[in-house]
Amino acid sequence: MSDVRRLKEQLHQISMDAKQAGGGLAQFKVRFSQQSAQVQALIAGTASGVDRDIAEILDAAGRAVEQASQSLEIAAASCARYADQI
Repeated sequence: MSDVRRLKEQLHQISMDAKQAGGGLAQFKVRFSQQSAQVQALIAGTASGVDRDIAEILDAAGRAVEQASQSLEIAAASCARYADQI
């Protein structure tokens, strides 16, 4: 098998794996957001700084998951496009 063919196959595999992982992260993000919103609703209005810290941490984690999911979608599309061009 030629190097170009192997490269194309690897790029397509990465694309499929990235799509699958991104989809899994997107599903996780939905559940995480729901649970995070429930926690934040329960601790809203408390005077404790720890509660605010937890809310900020949950928000940051949610944004990171969203960013990771989007990055995987971009990587999947880019790898597939490149593989199709070579």
